[in-house]
Amino acid sequence: MRLRGLLATATLSAACLVTPPARAQTVDPCTVYVCMAGISGFGASGGPDCATALTYWHAPTPAGLAVYHPPQGFDAPASVVERQTYMESCVTITVNPDVVSAIIAMYGSEP
Repeated sequence: MRLRGLLATATLSAACLVTPPARAQTVDPCTVYVCMAGISGFGASGGPDCATALTYWHAPTPAGLAVYHPPQGFDAPASVVERQTYMESCVTITVNPDVVSAIIAMYGSEP
């Protein structure tokens, strides 16, 4: 009986070691919108609170909003679409399409 318990524990421990990591959590699209609006001159900057949103803006997909395709590298048009779509997916505040367009014009094509 002890051998079965030991074997079950060993099997469970091994399974935990090979379990893939959980998918990276994303930043709320409303936070990205508010922070990028502040940086672009359309409201108060979030300051240090925007560090995570800015990191997410510049991080490569799927962990962020910058699209890269090997071997070409950074894909500006695809990043523009990814970033604009993401900001427009905010549902807890009203997203101004003119502000989104201005943010994209300023920062949408930057890696």
